[in-house]
Amino acid sequence: MKKRQHKIKSFINNIENNSHWYVISIVFDNSTFFRRLNNINEFYKRLSNSKSSLTGNQSNRLWWKRITPSGIYEPILTEENLVLNFIMTTNSNLNELEFKSRAKKICPYVDIKISCQEKYELDKISSKSYFSYRQNIVLFGDTKRCQMS
Repeated sequence: MKKRQHKIKSFINNIENNSHWYVISIVFDNSTFFRRLNNINEFYKRLSNSKSSLTGNQSNRLWWKRITPSGIYEPILTEENLVLNFIMTTNSNLNELEFKSRAKKICPYVDIKISCQEKYELDKISSKSYFSYRQNIVLFGDTKRCQMS
């Protein structure tokens, strides 16, 4: 558990060293989300590893491999909504319209906000205590793979 928390804090503390970082918040209606998907993590799996694609574009799997995202996401479940908060870096600029379209194809959302390198959004999500007690944060990409010494 300590190693995982260390990876999360290290990622957050070093995110500004990356030239392409994003804070993405997607709000889904629970009834729509769970009618279309079996569980919360299935959204991430479909976004990053499915053969589904937008017309005339590469599959989600190839697109994800091309932008090489790394980071964390946290699901927050309320009575009415599921909010997925992503904090991630990529190796190139993220095409926001393409991200929104791929997300919407997996499951229609109520709202989505993509912030590019907005320190205010990062500060809001990454306050000192924010990640200390969270059990449901998922690491992906290099953030998950990197070994902490």
